Amino acid sequence: MKNELKHILSQAGLNKVETAVFLANLETGSAAASAIAKVAGQNRVTAYEALKRLSKKGLVKIRAKKNSSVKYFVPESVEVLREKLEEKQQELGRTIELLASRKKEFDTLFTLIESKPEVLFYEGKEGIKTVLLDTLKQKPVELLSYASLESLESGYEDKFLQNYWNQRSALQIPARGILPGTQKTIEFFNAPKNQREMRRVRFLPEKFNFKNEVDIYGDSIGITSHAAGNEYGVIIRSKSMAENMRIIFEAMWEMLSS
Repeated sequence: MKNELKHILSQAGLNKVETAVFLANLETGSAAASAIAKVAGQNRVTAYEALKRLSKKGLVKIRAKKNSSVKYFVPESVEVLREKLEEKQQELGRTIELLASRKKEFDTLFTLIESKPEVLFYEGKEGIKTVLLDTLKQKPVELLSYASLESLESGYEDKFLQNYWNQRSALQIPARGILPGTQKTIEFFNAPKNQREMRRVRFLPEKFNFKNEVDIYGDSIGITSHAAGNEYGVIIRSKSMAENMRIIFEAMWEMLSS
């Protein structure tokens, strides 16, 4: 019961001290600040200041007895508290309407915030797995990758890679990859496998052997280095940078089609 009352008072805008003091005043009825403070477990000065704030909020009345300088505090009825909550509800409704009418201005501000890139850094084998799995969590329309089979094999266990490709396919995220065309790579990424895993690939000459993997997805770029004992990965959240990297990928993709 008391916890419910505390929640109601919190919704009415009271802080913890004000809530404790108001509940104590309900117990004491008309009482001096010292008596209310004792019940509330607060010192007299703290309780007195809280009572003054409650009075300004219209939740407590201050009374003085004839020929006495002592002030007595009387809690208002629950009806006053209900009116306060209704006022707050109406104010919240007006704020929501104002927010809706200013949507364009807020969207502009969010665009400015999004223009600042976010960079996340991860270390170790688990770190590069985190970067790769982010390409699934973001649920992009398409995944574009620069990679090499040798780098993939050195960075990830076979089971992890296959599970990743299966998950990507299950999420219906198609992928395109540009890889150095070693004989092993061409045989590994064969047509049936690529079709099954929603993948299209094009091959560079063997001499262009990528040491890192670069993934472009949504508004993000994931870069991983798989050197044994020094594995690390970086995620860059930047719409403009991802768009530029996507343009470079598309240019290379078209050149490799000829």
